Amino acid sequence: MVLLSPGGFFKRRYGLSVSTMGTILVVDDDRRLQDILAINLRAEGYVVLAASDGHEGVELARRNRPDVVIMDVAMPGLNGVEATAQLKTDPGTNGIPIIMLTARSQVEELIVGLDCGADEYIAKPFEMAELMARLRSIRRLSRARKELSTANDELAREVSSKTHRLGALYRLARQLNEVDSTDDILNLTVDAVHEATGAERISVMLPDDSGAYLRCAKAMGLDRTVADRVRIPCNDGIAGRVFSTGKTIVANAYSESTSESTRYANEAFLSAPLISTTLMTGDEVLGVLNVTEKPDGSTFAPEETDCIRSIADMAAVALHNQLRRTRLEDSVKVLLTTVGRLAEFRDDETASHLDRVQQYAGLLASKLQNTPKYRDIVTDEFIRYLTLGTPLHDIGKVGIPDEILFKPGKLTLEEYETMKKHVEIGRCTLETATHDTGPMPLLQMCIDIISGHHEKYNGTGYPKGLYGDQIPLAARIVALADVYDAVTSR
Repeated sequence: MVLLSPGGFFKRRYGLSVSTMGTILVVDDDRRLQDILAINLRAEGYVVLAASDGHEGVELARRNRPDVVIMDVAMPGLNGVEATAQLKTDPGTNGIPIIMLTARSQVEELIVGLDCGADEYIAKPFEMAELMARLRSIRRLSRARKELSTANDELAREVSSKTHRLGALYRLARQLNEVDSTDDILNLTVDAVHEATGAERISVMLPDDSGAYLRCAKAMGLDRTVADRVRIPCNDGIAGRVFSTGKTIVANAYSESTSESTRYANEAFLSAPLISTTLMTGDEVLGVLNVTEKPDGSTFAPEETDCIRSIADMAAVALHNQLRRTRLEDSVKVLLTTVGRLAEFRDDETASHLDRVQQYAGLLASKLQNTPKYRDIVTDEFIRYLTLGTPLHDIGKVGIPDEILFKPGKLTLEEYETMKKHVEIGRCTLETATHDTGPMPLLQMCIDIISGHHEKYNGTGYPKGLYGDQIPLAARIVALADVYDAVTSR
């Protein structure tokens, strides 16, 4: 026996408005029971779908994705247990709650149905009020599951997003330790911001030589001709304000912070939402990082802003260290040029010899650069360092007595041993310098040249008797240039 729902009766009796509570699929071969359930469910505000057997019920569930299925156990063809099993193994329908209707004599089938994934059951005969209560209960449970699933999905996306950003930061930190040029640092910075945020327009602005204007040193998503034209006073506009104050500006709408800088809007590096932040170490501001144009048009979340700030901080440290290295290398270059000419004050011919050996070494290295074997070794930087270091190859001779250094005849064995010490004198002098500066490619090449330019390919040279490729390439080049000049000059 099935009784009408009191709630549905009063709503229909007094004409009260009925809001849609969801969609219910009724699967039962008893047409009378279908009609009674449909009347009561519609009175409660549900949209009702009906099927007379398991096959039809499964197809309707797959097409319409109802909120709940009321499934009879005993049906011809595909019964309720089998239909439930199919729905619960289908990824598209396995989340739909199923209430099974069963006669008390079908307890064993009910147990099988529950094992197949049915969420609730009601034994016939039942009261409609009980069914509606069970329905409301299962709907609450279903909503809670969906909310939990949505929350889990959101949490998973957030964890994935944060993991992705942390990965970008980790890779940037590792890669910054492996580069030694400003251009490489800026490329890595822009790529890291793009990877972490998806932003499609990114620019790094650095002071020009005058220090009065910011120039666009690196850009993504900007036409190169436009980027090359950008010159902003260091205390004006968005980038200028960031540079002069050291503060980050986050603008989610153009009018928030960019209205005073409308004259820069056409330069294409300003748009909203925008993050403009400093490349800063300590109290020194080195430049400005601008990030805008997320692909989905959304604003920057706080965690994205923090990530961009972290990238800017890492880039600033790398730029600061690179600037220090550049300044140090410039000073070393001046020092090497000066020290390399010390011998000129003792012998005019020595000065000419240094000039010729320097030119010969540069020519040889340039030729080697065009050969497959040395193309990856003899870079432009290698040639530059080689040219700077060559005049120092005999700097240790400043420690050799004049009577030996300028002796017109052949040296005695004892004098020759003294002369050979110029290699160790020169090497020790430069190695002492590296104790204060730390490893520097230029100084290391100078040390290699000084230490190895009297080694011989067959191993009969000095001071260590190295042979073949044991001798540093720079030393081999200078040795060849040195001997060639010696045998072609008076």
